[in-house]
Amino acid sequence: MKQTLKYAIVFLAGAICATAGSAYGAEAIKTISAKLRPDIKVSVNGKQLDASAISYNNTTYLPLRKAAEAVNGKIEMNGKNINIVTKSIPIETGTSSTGSTTGTPGNEQLEETYPIEGKVLYENNETYNKFNGLNKPIWIVTVKNGQNTVVYNGVDYIATRYTDYYYDSQNDRLYFTREFLLQFLSQSDLDGIASYNVNIKNKKITPILP
Repeated sequence: MKQTLKYAIVFLAGAICATAGSAYGAEAIKTISAKLRPDIKVSVNGKQLDASAISYNNTTYLPLRKAAEAVNGKIEMNGKNINIVTKSIPIETGTSSTGSTTGTPGNEQLEETYPIEGKVLYENNETYNKFNGLNKPIWIVTVKNGQNTVVYNGVDYIATRYTDYYYDSQNDRLYFTREFLLQFLSQSDLDGIASYNVNIKNKKITPILP
């Protein structure tokens, strides 16, 4: 199984801080002043990473290629777009951070499931567009203390990938589950907005018919 981690990596790098409902709009290229931190040692499973960290705005950054290779991944370039592809480690039984697998020891084909599958999803910009004319607070998608976070009306809500949100990298669209949004919205806020289901394995978003 290959996983496209574009949105998650951007999340964790702290590069997304969108306003006005655009959670993943392009930002202008700008020059920043950062610190090279050779004093920070980063290890993956006990093995030290051969790369120097950079500190900027209270966030630590690592070279993408080195970070990807450390988790058995690789970098794919398509123009200005970067895609990180990782190889999963076979798991016989149990639950991983991205889903659960079922099977018996020795089976090579295991079915992986994700908490987000079967849940009702709403696309971020479609949801925001309804709020645009209602004079309601907007939400910001960002990262705080290394956690993917949605900030609404001054309150932080932690979002977990494949549990609370799904990012469609091919179409650059972000989806949140109804359960996640109902933490700070009401059901009436969501009424009338298109809803969806997702199949992670096939990377397929399917509209839910009224």
